[in-house]
Amino acid sequence: MKQARTKHLDFILGDILALELAHGIMVLAGNGRLNRELMNWYLQLGILLAVINLTVIAFTDSYRDVLRRGYLKEIIAVCKRMLVVFALEIIFLFAFQLSAIFSRWILFATLFMGIFLMYGERLLLKFYLKKRFGQVKYARTLMVIGTANQARTMIRKLKASALTIFKIEGLAVTDRDMKGQEIEGVLVTSNKEEIPEYVGSHIVDEILISVPDDPQYESKTAKLFLSIGLVVHIYMEQYFQDLPNREQQQISGMNVLTCFNREVSMGAALFKRLMDIAGGLIGTVLALLIGLVVGPMIYIKSPGPVIFSQIRVGRNGRKFRIYKFRSMYMDAEERKKDLMTQNKIKGNMFKMDDDPRIIPGIGHFIRKTSLDEFPQFFNVLKGDMSLVGTRPPTVDEYEKYSFYQNKRLAIKPGITGIWQISGRSDITDFDEVVRLDSEYIDDWNIEKDIKIILKTILVIFTRKGSA
Repeated sequence: MKQARTKHLDFILGDILALELAHGIMVLAGNGRLNRELMNWYLQLGILLAVINLTVIAFTDSYRDVLRRGYLKEIIAVCKRMLVVFALEIIFLFAFQLSAIFSRWILFATLFMGIFLMYGERLLLKFYLKKRFGQVKYARTLMVIGTANQARTMIRKLKASALTIFKIEGLAVTDRDMKGQEIEGVLVTSNKEEIPEYVGSHIVDEILISVPDDPQYESKTAKLFLSIGLVVHIYMEQYFQDLPNREQQQISGMNVLTCFNREVSMGAALFKRLMDIAGGLIGTVLALLIGLVVGPMIYIKSPGPVIFSQIRVGRNGRKFRIYKFRSMYMDAEERKKDLMTQNKIKGNMFKMDDDPRIIPGIGHFIRKTSLDEFPQFFNVLKGDMSLVGTRPPTVDEYEKYSFYQNKRLAIKPGITGIWQISGRSDITDFDEVVRLDSEYIDDWNIEKDIKIILKTILVIFTRKGSA
């Protein structure tokens, strides 16, 4: 929701609760003994106050810059709100000849108590939000690219913002070599030539560019990072008519031109996450039940942990621990180095026929039926993975990716994906995997996810393409 009066739902609810609490406290303090009839009138007055408060919110823009206000500006804003609510309350009571029912002392005391509680509520909420935003696990990481002067300006504005979801991950200066130096307390991590290499080896979600003297470089750089699925913000609007899906936005008070390959609606993203949660819950329960059966078999054949865990690389380079039922011997990772010459996949992925590391019998069975994948539903429930996405690479595979192969990491990795239903045993070229994943990312929609899930179930039951 873009309108200020509707997007701050936390402050709206907090203000209403603060006012209702003030009303309740003053009613109890001013009436030692409340008969039922008088209590009903004060309950109705409480409802009226909530309605008036919501009406004032709907017709004013009182939450504009609420997160950036200082203490003095906030108390002024709270006083204005309470005075308007109080004035409308009095007008209503006189208009309907109800003023004689209520104590004037209680009405005026509620006004001052409301100011006190609402001001305190807003300060506490701001404190909580600042702390929460500062500890967001999946904060949007931002790389700043610009001339030394522009970099200084942008970093100042980013740091001046009271609340931000952005964490500065890297800084590159384009008009001189300042690598190793600091600008406004931020380390310059790369020079102009090293930018693609830096982005490819670090967790970067979005790029902020400002090189006003070289718009062609800005455009070229924007297209470069758009090609691997990153979001790009450009400080200037002109010169970029050929970039896709442009829209003007603000980042910490800076007007920028934001570009992206395609826009995903909030509803679609929410539906995908809800589908992941539902699937994750069901899959996790099934994983527990399957583990009761296959777990002892795995342990008997190959003593050791039943669950295999490994660090994998997820969205935009984020590392997470993936879980599977162990289908290989305990020393499988060490033996992998000696088997690389038998790898049937051309590129940054490993696969071989008759892998000697697989536990005979039970190992082949759970891999063929994909039962070994079920613990990954816990990863989906945690939010590290999705039901549908791209295969998460191992760390050593990721470190060998070319710049353009990073596009596979533009979305969350998935338990299944487009290449799994396209005959995964038959694909022997990693570039073909990248092409299929890129098509999925560019053309994603909910219907496609549902089709992939249904086709995955069909592939599992027909045992076509599994390994």
